Amino acid sequence: MDMQLKRYGVFLFFCLAMLAHVQAGIVLPDLLGDNMVLKQKSKVMFWGWDAPGTDIRVKAGWDGKEYAARAGADGRWEVRLSTASAGGPYRIWVKGTDEVVLENVMLGEVWFTSGQSNMGWTVTEERNAENVLKTAKHDRIRLFHVPRCVSDDKETAFGKKASWKMCDAASVKDFSAMSYYFAVALQEELDVPVGIISASWAGTGIESWLSDELQASDAELSKPLARWEGWKESYPADSAKYAASMAAWEARKQAGEQLPPVKKPKSVHMMERPHCKPGSLYNAMVYPCMPYTLSGFVWYQGENSIEWSEEYAFQLQNLIESWRDGFASQAPFLVGQLTNFNYPSAERAAMVRDAQLKAEDMPGVYAICTIDIGNPDDVHPDNKLPFGERFAGMALNKVYGKAFVSAAYPVAHRAKVKKGRIEVGFKRAKGLHAQGEHVNDVVLYDHEGNRLEIEKAYVDKNRLVVEAGSIDGVAKVSYAVDNDVKANLYNGNGLPAFPFSLTVKQ
Repeated sequence: MDMQLKRYGVFLFFCLAMLAHVQAGIVLPDLLGDNMVLKQKSKVMFWGWDAPGTDIRVKAGWDGKEYAARAGADGRWEVRLSTASAGGPYRIWVKGTDEVVLENVMLGEVWFTSGQSNMGWTVTEERNAENVLKTAKHDRIRLFHVPRCVSDDKETAFGKKASWKMCDAASVKDFSAMSYYFAVALQEELDVPVGIISASWAGTGIESWLSDELQASDAELSKPLARWEGWKESYPADSAKYAASMAAWEARKQAGEQLPPVKKPKSVHMMERPHCKPGSLYNAMVYPCMPYTLSGFVWYQGENSIEWSEEYAFQLQNLIESWRDGFASQAPFLVGQLTNFNYPSAERAAMVRDAQLKAEDMPGVYAICTIDIGNPDDVHPDNKLPFGERFAGMALNKVYGKAFVSAAYPVAHRAKVKKGRIEVGFKRAKGLHAQGEHVNDVVLYDHEGNRLEIEKAYVDKNRLVVEAGSIDGVAKVSYAVDNDVKANLYNGNGLPAFPFSLTVKQ
């Protein structure tokens, strides 16, 4: 026993000595490493840790300029590097207690992409994956896949090791397909290096990506926290009851009975998914990336927020504001609207879409319509190319001033009775037309919410016209708000109109 204790003591001393050595030297976040892309022509944040009080020198390879900082009481230091125009590769030298040299650093554009399963859908899962991977070598595209981790506290480092990768078949096969297509389109048009930092997790609501501290500070935002605590409290009893029910179900099934499956209690379902806890992914996957200097954000999420759709508009607004604050930038924010699918509630899915479009009221926020490129029978369309290209089109037009790239999706803004028919006016609707004889999925409602018969819906002079036998009792008109729609209303640039519901002015 004494010998074992002695060996344990030597081992513990060795570990502590190694830890002290690591802490005494320069530590950089994983995001600041070889192969990274820094935003061009900007003052980019560059930070790390060393022994408290250590003088730090950072030298940039593109201009030879040196920057000075001093590690604080917590060991953290930061500087802002002035970057040149797009180019590279460069080195960056960091000197403190020891020296670190970063290699193959590029200057260009850097985007943060995030969301749930459709954003996380990998290139390997694409229907055309084999052909995509054959042409996936792009030396000037760099990829950073944020490891999937959860935490109850704001973390300064990821729970797993991560690094920047040069884009090729090996590095991109398990990377976000939507983000990859977005990057390729940007890089080809801008002819500059492009870096993508991608953080996603399937089956997550927006509350997982929003700071739990922020949620706790507001009565409206705190509703997911209250739900989580309720599930947590109910879990022990619900779990025991569920286990007993499953045991009985299995016994009866073995006896030859045909039985419906046992429904899993909501508390059990949620407690098995710690990544769904409010704030858990913000703490572990978003906060460690802050305050990396970005060109913009791409957000595609919402499927798991349909159940509480009435909360989504305020949540999305706060996510945008808090992420911009955390990354110390009012960078553009691209929001993908939910696509077509047979959702559990078409009405609630429409509410989420409305909230995503409403986000455009915020400065520098742009919504992308995807209603025509989904799959009503599969929540995961297996071709993310049009999604990535539409995000890229919006970025090229709104962020990079490429006016020749179409990005103006038609938005309905008024509906009124005129000459015995209903006319819907649009913004961004030059060349509005239906791909087909009539406009599909147009519905009229009376004041009680009952659906009314229509005779036809068509386009006339960039307006949607709806004719019905009688329009006296019409209160509302909608387009493409149901499940399994065949949306076919486009402008002259081939961009689809956003789904809408409008009150009809008599």
